[in-house]
Amino acid sequence: MAEDAVADVRHLIDGLRWDRRRHPYHGRREYSDRAGEVSRAIGGMLSAGMAAEAVPLARRAVERVTAALQYMDDSTGLVGDDLRALMDMYARACREAPPDARRLAAWLVTMQLDGPGWPRIELKEFTAALGERGIAEVARLTAERRVVTDPESWTATWGIKDLREQLAEVSGDVDAHVAVLSEDLRAAYRYGEIANVLHAAGRDSDAEQWARKGLAEYPAGYQTDKLRDQLAALLLGQDRGAEAVAVHREVFEKRALHHDYTNLRATARQAGQWDSLAGWALDHMRDRVRTDSRHAGDLITVLVDEDLDDEAWATAIAHSRQVHVSQWYSLVELREISHPADVIVPYQDLIEIRISNTGDKYRYPRAIKTIKRLGEAYRRADDSAGFAAYLADLRLRHKRKTSFIAKLDAARLP
Repeated sequence: MAEDAVADVRHLIDGLRWDRRRHPYHGRREYSDRAGEVSRAIGGMLSAGMAAEAVPLARRAVERVTAALQYMDDSTGLVGDDLRALMDMYARACREAPPDARRLAAWLVTMQLDGPGWPRIELKEFTAALGERGIAEVARLTAERRVVTDPESWTATWGIKDLREQLAEVSGDVDAHVAVLSEDLRAAYRYGEIANVLHAAGRDSDAEQWARKGLAEYPAGYQTDKLRDQLAALLLGQDRGAEAVAVHREVFEKRALHHDYTNLRATARQAGQWDSLAGWALDHMRDRVRTDSRHAGDLITVLVDEDLDDEAWATAIAHSRQVHVSQWYSLVELREISHPADVIVPYQDLIEIRISNTGDKYRYPRAIKTIKRLGEAYRRADDSAGFAAYLADLRLRHKRKTSFIAKLDAARLP
């Protein structure tokens, strides 16, 4: 029975070959289905206590899919996910039936440094199978390659750095891990990684220092915002609510963006300070719009979040040019139920934007959909005659857009 199971899985794995001459788009779904079938079959072997037999099969499947991905288009990431699942199966098989530690180490290093860049090797998944001997071999091979690697080889350079960081992580030596991570501080997220390592080790004071260093070095950017969130969380965890609030308040006072407001609100609520800050925060955003209308969109989003719909609508009307089309649609949906007459002109403007958007091949069907909603707003406002007059004017102004007029006729609007 065991031999039959192995033969069946081998046959499945043979189906993972990919002819490099094949069209890169053709057959990806079927290939993914086969990879999933292989993964399930190997999982069945593991459940049946056949880990030793599964180890070489899982490894062969990983190698087949890794090679195939060099010649197919996997922009959806579908086959990449299958490869990750097969790697997980291989790691599980190795844990249950450890192969030769040195050979496993050599394979992992080769895949990382000489492969196409995927799959990423996760040493922690193989630590139990490698043991001290295998980990030492990974370290030795990595050190050797670091000496001779081509500095122009991105894959090898990145791969070596990544392996060194992972070796430091699995060693359990926090200071060694931080030392390796700190060799590359090219972006704010690197400081965040160090802060995470220190926080996990219960060294929040050190984590805070690294987070503050990162914010000083990289005062702006998406990654900086995430690092700021980390710092605030660290401070909250130490019952230093006022300092946590100050972290977000500082950037809110400078930018007053929607996510700055929500971050400040979330932190202040945890610190029990939002009741005293809420009014000031909204007034600060209102003042920003008075001096620079480009901030209107952020203020409107905040006002809607705070259920201040009337003020949000008034702000949009006053600063209509600063409101994005998608935001207008959201505002109109909120407004049309209780104030249908108010949304008639905005709907008309949105219809014109739809019709004139030549870059959208679906612009006419979308315009028709909006016209139907406009008709409903006229009906709610008890102005059916106004809608009829609008349609007549619309047909006249766009009579040369025959495709649009045809779709308008097909809609059979009243």
